[in-house]
Amino acid sequence: MPTGAADIPSAILAGGAARRFGSPKGLALLNGKPMIAHVVGRLRAQTRGPIAVVCDAEGRYGSFADAVLEDAVPGGQGPLAGLLAALRWADGLGATVVATAPIDAPFLPANLISALAQAGAPAIAAQDVRDHPVCGLWAVEAAPDLEAALTGGMRAVHAWTQMCAARRVAFDDAPPHAFFNVNTQEDLARAEALIIR
Repeated sequence: MPTGAADIPSAILAGGAARRFGSPKGLALLNGKPMIAHVVGRLRAQTRGPIAVVCDAEGRYGSFADAVLEDAVPGGQGPLAGLLAALRWADGLGATVVATAPIDAPFLPANLISALAQAGAPAIAAQDVRDHPVCGLWAVEAAPDLEAALTGGMRAVHAWTQMCAARRVAFDDAPPHAFFNVNTQEDLARAEALIIR
């Protein structure tokens, strides 16, 4: 069990096709900065550990993070393929855990990593009655089990959290938009409004 968040590596999962958004979400400007810059900034304020981006285009986000990873399973297999890549990357660093967050959540709680670390891996964020399983802390040693689950056809993050008995960490004191996801252009406009107010 990790004792703190100081050196935990983190990975931003950015492998989605962004069909509803219409263009790479991480490069969309939010308050004058690419959305990925907001997510990286939130994570950098919480840990000295390296930050990776898991995506399908190396040149797209390389300047924002310490490493760029490809999904461990090709062909757009969803966030679990990105999580597996993150686990393998963290293992190569000698880390025992890795934190994850989605590229389209620019308002992550300031204590996301520390609260998850206090609970111990595996752990996922929750607010009110809703789980946010892409915001999680994962044990690197679970990589073989996740690989087997992917090979067996598992694609849903919720199914993986149930399989590995991930703890729910409540962020009920966080702002109500802490886990707001930008999935459409309308969501981007709402995010702009949240920053302005």
